[in-house]
Amino acid sequence: MPEVEVTDKETQTDSPQDSGGIGFVDSLRNSSLQRFVSATLAWGTAHQLTNVAQGYLLFELTGSTLWLAALGAAVGLPNIVVGVFGGVLADRIPRTRMLKIGSVIAGAPMLVIAALYATDSLEPWHIVIAGGFQGSGLAIDWISRLSLLPDVVPKKILVRAISLDQSVFNGARVAGPLIGGFLLGAAGPGIAYGVIAGLFGSAFLIYTTFGPVKQPERPKSAGIVPDLIEVVRVIKERPILRLNLMFTAVNALALGGLVFILPAYAKDIFNTDEAGLGLLFAGVGIGAVAGAMTMSWTGGVRRAGPALLITDLLFGAFVIAWAHTNSMSMALPFAFLLGYFNSVHVALGIAVIQFNVPAEVRGRVIGAYEIAWSGFPLGGLASGSLAAAFGLRTALTSLAIGLIVFTIFIAVVSPKFRASRIE
Repeated sequence: MPEVEVTDKETQTDSPQDSGGIGFVDSLRNSSLQRFVSATLAWGTAHQLTNVAQGYLLFELTGSTLWLAALGAAVGLPNIVVGVFGGVLADRIPRTRMLKIGSVIAGAPMLVIAALYATDSLEPWHIVIAGGFQGSGLAIDWISRLSLLPDVVPKKILVRAISLDQSVFNGARVAGPLIGGFLLGAAGPGIAYGVIAGLFGSAFLIYTTFGPVKQPERPKSAGIVPDLIEVVRVIKERPILRLNLMFTAVNALALGGLVFILPAYAKDIFNTDEAGLGLLFAGVGIGAVAGAMTMSWTGGVRRAGPALLITDLLFGAFVIAWAHTNSMSMALPFAFLLGYFNSVHVALGIAVIQFNVPAEVRGRVIGAYEIAWSGFPLGGLASGSLAAAFGLRTALTSLAIGLIVFTIFIAVVSPKFRASRIE
């Protein structure tokens, strides 16, 4: 089993070279990690249920991919704004407090949607507005979560902890859609939204069990602008961070393009119902779990650059293959494969960031990472708009080709990235 050590030759934090003696099972005994991944399971399942319920209900109400595009924009734009300021806050106030705030912001609107549906007062724009709160809560939670993890587990199990946390999150990508498809079909959207709110509440309660986490010592903030200038400098000085953020944005655009128009594919291409939609989401999620568990069991790979390039190319290729399937029996294996390679790519990218970022600016760099992930909901805006003009298959294929072209371009023009290693 290889050691996982990390790149950027210019700066290194604590050396992880002593990680070889800590195995996967031993890592699981860490109580802080146990609570952390429990919160991830509740939070992740809530967000996956939201993705299924929002898209399904909105498409049922409108029958329009343009409304799905509007939902993507509503989730994505707050993601960008909160990504900037959330990163600054994550370096200034306790990150567990930020996690609680994110859960409330994401969960409260879901109770409102449940009430509106129960009283037969729900309109499409209500779902879009709730998407804005979802995007804000997601950004706050994701920034705080990734910033907090290195503070609650020992450095020697950090890569395994990252991969395990990703495995649990991707497990939620399986459980969430299956639960969501069942609830939507058997109990209706009102109950589904109530369950979503309850899961966010469960995550909130778990966050209250974390004791005070030591914040890094640093000088008093000179203000938002100097703080942002500092994080730009850190990213500029570390090419692997800069390129990794670019990869994240393009990768997220393609993945979001797929996820946001899945309800339209389920209904118009595969002629399936809520349960079938849940299976499509779950197929991607099962592949993602397998990819994250591969990273967790092996401890990662040394050659980060080539691995990031190859996994991105394979992800794009399987998205194209998936886009041109005609039946569920063909779609599900390709969903597994694209989920697998995307998950390995994401876990590698997070590990590269965690090991190359000084603790005192970690929140702001994760904020930049979250801004890059804004490509996910904005992919919904792109795919929904393209689908309205050119059709579902052309929309998704276009996004995947863009991902492949970008990856090949980076591979050709950046020998430093090709040669980069996790060490």
